[in-house]
Amino acid sequence: MNTKHNIFLVALGSMLLTFSACSKDDKNGPEMPTDGDYQYVIAASSGDDSYLIQTNNIDEGSISAKGGIHVLGNRSWYFYKDFAAYSFIYAKGDPGKTSSFILNGEGKLTPRKELGLNKSIQTRGVYNDYIYAAFSSRTSTDLVATFYQINTKTEAVSNEITVNTKNFTGNGEMAYFTDIVQYGDYVLAGVRTIKGADPENPNRPWADTDFADSTFVAVFDKDLKVKTIIRDGGRTGQILGMSQANGETGIEVVDNGDVYVFASATSSSTAPSGVLKINKGKLEFDQDYFFDISKASGGNKLWRVYYVSDNKFVLQMYTNAGQAGVTEGVITKFAVVDVANKTFDWVETGVPGDILEIGTPLIDREENRVVFPITTSSEYPHLYSINPSTKSMTKGIEVVAEGIKGIGKLKKY
Repeated sequence: MNTKHNIFLVALGSMLLTFSACSKDDKNGPEMPTDGDYQYVIAASSGDDSYLIQTNNIDEGSISAKGGIHVLGNRSWYFYKDFAAYSFIYAKGDPGKTSSFILNGEGKLTPRKELGLNKSIQTRGVYNDYIYAAFSSRTSTDLVATFYQINTKTEAVSNEITVNTKNFTGNGEMAYFTDIVQYGDYVLAGVRTIKGADPENPNRPWADTDFADSTFVAVFDKDLKVKTIIRDGGRTGQILGMSQANGETGIEVVDNGDVYVFASATSSSTAPSGVLKINKGKLEFDQDYFFDISKASGGNKLWRVYYVSDNKFVLQMYTNAGQAGVTEGVITKFAVVDVANKTFDWVETGVPGDILEIGTPLIDREENRVVFPITTSSEYPHLYSINPSTKSMTKGIEVVAEGIKGIGKLKKY
């Protein structure tokens, strides 16, 4: 580890005492900037804990985790629009507290009440004022997925809504939900079909499937009653890209109301990563549209996708042709695609070559960019921005911490 990281770790013991006592009246840490209606919120990390810090400029300078709000536990960060930052515990299905933070009228980060959920959360998405959060079992003897509807304004949480995942798509396998997106009055959910872990056959991987070359999207009403299943076979594969409770990738509604479905197909040795399309108002795939991402990239597979605007997306791609799977390490290549024109361009300028970790990015549509928290082996973590127009990465603010779990942009309320 580099010298700056070592200094941070040595100082951490004494800093934790300060962090734990932090409040809006703490005079030991830096004053938090509050000018403007918006603030960037950075979830810096040390070990399994996070430290929320805020700034009005992420393009230059340096900011320290010292003086931030200390949040305990191994958290994944999710920003609901410009309103609230949510921290979900990744506990592989065990119960966990979910905390959230907003900016008050003075522009200061303010904690809200903790929400107790009986399941840890793998997949999340927005439906009007709600976050729909889900946990899918991976075991063939527990054929159920659990959903919660979290009211972001009142903080009320619905009773558990359970979906029977046995033979959910009609192919004989159980369902595992990988993405949740609002589509008019419907809820679209990416579906991965799996055989599931078998307690009587411990050598069988939970993700085994006979349908790796098929794509499934479930259509629910707002109460999560199944309306239909949208299917496609033979062009690409399943909608994947999940890792440690970060599972909102793959289905994107663009500005004109069309839906583009990005299938990484990383569980298939034959199907390419590709993009399918659902035309506005329809509940079926457009058979005349297909964008072969693997072919356009020279054989690489897709990992994650982030919509910016005007049919342009920033992608995280596996490093080497034919490479796939979370065991391959950090996904360090980036690309820009235009799904309407079916263009693919690698982002080659400005990407650091010693990436250790990439946190949850901010899709900053006002600035036409995706902002990635990146930790490297040579210095403190920084924020890096990709603008689809320039197809290059720009280095921004330094964050004095071990890592960065995520970044969002909140408005004063």
